Amino acid sequence: MKKTTEGLSSQDFLHLKSAIDEAAIVAITDKSGKITYVNKKFCAISKYSESELLGNTHRIINSNYHPKEFFIDMWNTISEGKTWEGEIRNRAKDGSLYWVNTTIVPFMDADGKPERYVAVRYEITERKLAEEQLKIYSKKLEISNQELQDFASVAAHDLQEPLRKIQTFSDRVKLKAKDSISPEAYDYLDRVQASAKRMQILINDLLTYSRVTTKANPFSQVSLNKIVTQVKSDLEIRIEQTADTVNISNLPDIDADPTQMHQLFQNLISNALKFHKPDCPPIVTISANVDDKTCAITIADNGIGFEQKYADRIFTIFQRLHGRHEYEGTGIGLAVCRKIIDRHGGRIVARSELGKGSTFIVYLPIKQHTESTL
Repeated sequence: MKKTTEGLSSQDFLHLKSAIDEAAIVAITDKSGKITYVNKKFCAISKYSESELLGNTHRIINSNYHPKEFFIDMWNTISEGKTWEGEIRNRAKDGSLYWVNTTIVPFMDADGKPERYVAVRYEITERKLAEEQLKIYSKKLEISNQELQDFASVAAHDLQEPLRKIQTFSDRVKLKAKDSISPEAYDYLDRVQASAKRMQILINDLLTYSRVTTKANPFSQVSLNKIVTQVKSDLEIRIEQTADTVNISNLPDIDADPTQMHQLFQNLISNALKFHKPDCPPIVTISANVDDKTCAITIADNGIGFEQKYADRIFTIFQRLHGRHEYEGTGIGLAVCRKIIDRHGGRIVARSELGKGSTFIVYLPIKQHTESTL
């Protein structure tokens, strides 16, 4: 049996051709671009018969999607004897569009000039449609983020100004008319001011939530030990007043946004201190488990806990498990935590049992390669 210089027999070449025909869309053209061979997959995807394709050029499946320069560049490349690779959108006989990942290999004559071109293609229509859907989703997300930024701007100015006036004028009324108004009216003014204060806190929390992605800082190497120690220092007065205990084990350095890491641990530690049992000083323990790529930071407390069935709900914005009169807050803090962790490519898990405390585990990558934005 005849052998080639590559050690393949004629039979081997037939098997190789059969394998390629089974896996790929194949066409061969002469040096002018006229089709001299197509396999069954080419006919199937283009919906043209072999007789309709042979002697024709690839203009028969041109979708007019690509600019003229696209094909000029392709022809310049293969005419110089170089392989061309790219993605092409074609139009089938019935008008349907399809995408192919294409490799065109020129075969040279004795003078070193192309005498034919072999094109091997693989259909990528589903992938391209998925990419298009992703672009649409990204655009919608961009619009949504812009709307969130617009809201933040309104909240920062237009909403806060009336609140400041409510607080200022009610203060003046209380000061000037304290001897002439009834205790009941004075109580009403106190309630007005308390409501205005709660609204101020809510607006500030919403601004914080909206700015997790829109006003974020670049990632840099951050010492979580320093961050958590600083948070503990910020909470020092409260810790001293209520005999709280915050134990910090050795924590790693990671790539992160330092401001958001401070925000994250401030929220988690504050929550652990806030939801404590009556007459039982809170004990919060912060520890870490680190491997080559990920660190797991555990924040455990001895507080009131919650039923495990609510473990996902607590990270939803405005979700509260307790009334405002029992524990202060807006129901935004843990939603901010999840959003920060999402931006860092991590995740957070909550484990708890009613009356037996809660444990929050924050998984974060040690190194950031690309920044997450959803």
